[in-house]
Amino acid sequence: MARDWEPTFATWYKRASDAEQTRYENTRKAINEALRGDARLSGYSFDVYAKGSYPAFTNVVRDSDVDIAVELTTYYDTEFIHAAKDLTVEDVGTPYTGDATLAGFKDDVEKVLVSAFGSVAVDRGNKAIHIRESTRSLTADVVPCVTHKTWVSRQTSHIGIQLRNDAAPAQIIHNYPKQHLELGTRKNDATSRRYKRVVRILKRLENEMVRQGIIEVVPSFLIESAVYNVPNVGFDATTWSGRVRYALAHVYNGTMSDACVTSDDWLEVNRVKYLFAPGQSWSRATAHNFAGQAWDYLGLGS
Repeated sequence: MARDWEPTFATWYKRASDAEQTRYENTRKAINEALRGDARLSGYSFDVYAKGSYPAFTNVVRDSDVDIAVELTTYYDTEFIHAAKDLTVEDVGTPYTGDATLAGFKDDVEKVLVSAFGSVAVDRGNKAIHIRESTRSLTADVVPCVTHKTWVSRQTSHIGIQLRNDAAPAQIIHNYPKQHLELGTRKNDATSRRYKRVVRILKRLENEMVRQGIIEVVPSFLIESAVYNVPNVGFDATTWSGRVRYALAHVYNGTMSDACVTSDDWLEVNRVKYLFAPGQSWSRATAHNFAGQAWDYLGLGS
């Protein structure tokens, strides 16, 4: 007998438990207090804020670490694209002449975290500084970064963050976490709060399929962004099964060929970066295969 997925989806769409949320708040607060309370960072101007699935409320238990951005705001890095590709820093603002660097800032952030949490609990990765979980807090990735502006014209820029990759210091890695949260919330409001619920359903479905050895891990960010690109009308179905069916069909059909790689129909939630652009840790085939395998696993038929 085929499995009736509707009762399962009605459970899977819910947010993480209050206990999980409390551990998230403890994690965020402890990191913020450590960074704000240490004199070694007093000479920097910086912001500390959570990004990713936890503040977006698209997290599911054990699905992702708590991501904390520590954004150096003393200066900003720049990138010029499209109509702005011939501009220079002098065209859009005064070049920074101070002595703060992202490399030095990252070193100091690491020292503060080691002092606060202990060397056993802290590991430095190429892009983030990892903090192990405790009885009261969750695993966290602390991301030292600097403000980044992507100019698309002389008058218009997108403000995000730029990370440092220790293994490839010249590599430019930029993200737009604040736009991600804002636009994800707008999408959720426009779909009667169904967008994030479908995201949580598909993340929990992915977890189950991974546990059973059916698929390899699919990045949580990819699932969230793929569902973001599903038309709002798809969330109007009267059942969770109908909404999931529409979402999977849209992702599967829309990622059949590489035409989607530079299509504005497939953007990250921030609506600045292409979802399947070169340099991502996934490809359009990752999304396509997940949608097809999930469809088969659910027994949705033709």
